[in-house]
Amino acid sequence: MMIQNIYLKMLKILLINTALVSLTGCFDKSSDTKQIHSTVTIGDLGGVPVNLPNHIVRLVEYDGDPSWGEKRVGDIPERTYQSKINSFGFDIRYTDGQLLDKNNENLRKEYKEKYLQSDNPWISVGINSGKRYCGKGSTHRLGDGTIHPQTKDSPVHTYAKLADKQYGLEVYAPPEVDPKTNMPWRENQYAKDVFIQRNKNGEIVVFIKCSNRQVRSAQCTQYFDLEPNMHLDVYARYSRGDLEHWQQIQSQITQAILNFRKI
Repeated sequence: MMIQNIYLKMLKILLINTALVSLTGCFDKSSDTKQIHSTVTIGDLGGVPVNLPNHIVRLVEYDGDPSWGEKRVGDIPERTYQSKINSFGFDIRYTDGQLLDKNNENLRKEYKEKYLQSDNPWISVGINSGKRYCGKGSTHRLGDGTIHPQTKDSPVHTYAKLADKQYGLEVYAPPEVDPKTNMPWRENQYAKDVFIQRNKNGEIVVFIKCSNRQVRSAQCTQYFDLEPNMHLDVYARYSRGDLEHWQQIQSQITQAILNFRKI
């Protein structure tokens, strides 16, 4: 009887230890998953599974998320690689492809020092995908709708093609003169120059709008997409002084986005 009681106690201890080991294994796996998800944001970006480093990207939104000012109804869904990402942003130094790391004090200091300078190498990048992506050809539609609007626009937003290209791009600018000031509409504080690259079919594949303001921080915004690799479009803001580097800027941004792909 004593031996039987000892055996039963040993069996209980063995079963408890086995259960603890099993539970520990489960906890470890959960902990690992949480640890991964605490360092990256996962999802489907333009049809491709991605890991977005949280110390690099900002303002990640998914299809179904509430818009600005709206309250979420219900709990936040568990995110998987099937969750459709529809927007986020990041900053990149176009000269070498360095991404702005929120945890790197030296990079943050440089970013602040260069901000609003004419030689600022940092590019602010935004992504539209998921339900926010307007589909293949969106860059062409945006650019063509700007230089050839369906309805007559104000003179400052009316464009005519210039004779000469700049940096390999077609150039469009407001023509004519403001009768009130006798100044060219192109010199109006709200005027912008438009720069365009087309493919062999005549479709606009790069669309750039640049402010004409005579300030050192005048900005350009460059639009393009990543078709057919990813179904998304990109807009990048940078100093007009960096316009001549538009190809390098686009190349560095494209590579950075492709590097987010899940291995």
